[in-house]
Amino acid sequence: MNYIYDITLNLNRNNYEFYEWKDDDNPEFVLKIPVYKVDNNMYYDIKNNDIIIDKKFLEQILEKTEVYSPNTIGIIRYACLFASEYNVIAIEFDSDGNNYMKSSLSLDEEDEILEITKNIKYSLIEYKIKSKKKIQEKYITRIEFEKEKSILKKIETIKSNKEFSKLKYIFFELYNEKLDDPDKIYNKLINIVKNDSKKLEKMCDILNLTENGKIMSNNS
Repeated sequence: MNYIYDITLNLNRNNYEFYEWKDDDNPEFVLKIPVYKVDNNMYYDIKNNDIIIDKKFLEQILEKTEVYSPNTIGIIRYACLFASEYNVIAIEFDSDGNNYMKSSLSLDEEDEILEITKNIKYSLIEYKIKSKKKIQEKYITRIEFEKEKSILKKIETIKSNKEFSKLKYIFFELYNEKLDDPDKIYNKLINIVKNDSKKLEKMCDILNLTENGKIMSNNS
């Protein structure tokens, strides 16, 4: 069995993307968790649908996930990571095999796990789809996917570094208006990455210029 160590998860029923996490979500620091590599079809089913996993698989992962708690180490009875070629998701199952809690990962940790799982074998895991959810898929090429991921990481880094003047500048260049709330700016920029391909190209150019030091913000 393969394990991943020292990652942060935000297990919940809604499976918020990492950029939707809030300070009061109570994310957990995971010391150790099993990881399995699966094909893209299974990954899609696990992420987007309600499934029930084979009981033999539950036995494999029973009490294998350790989480940090103040002054002690806690155990999640049934949890693991599933990695496809491009993405990773954490799932917590109940004792009947239902996938009732999910978590995305930060982009940095996801990339690290994808590098680790690149050379492990695919797992064949028995599961059934209980109910399908209507998901409007956005079909993009691998190059487009990697570009989106790169831009998301850049925006997340700017926010984490509290470079709010840079966020304001990027927003001003895109919308030609000022906005002082960093959280609202951040959310609007993330929405562009996910839903507005035209503005995404312009954002990419602005980010490249700011990284190269060719433009400075006068809008902070």
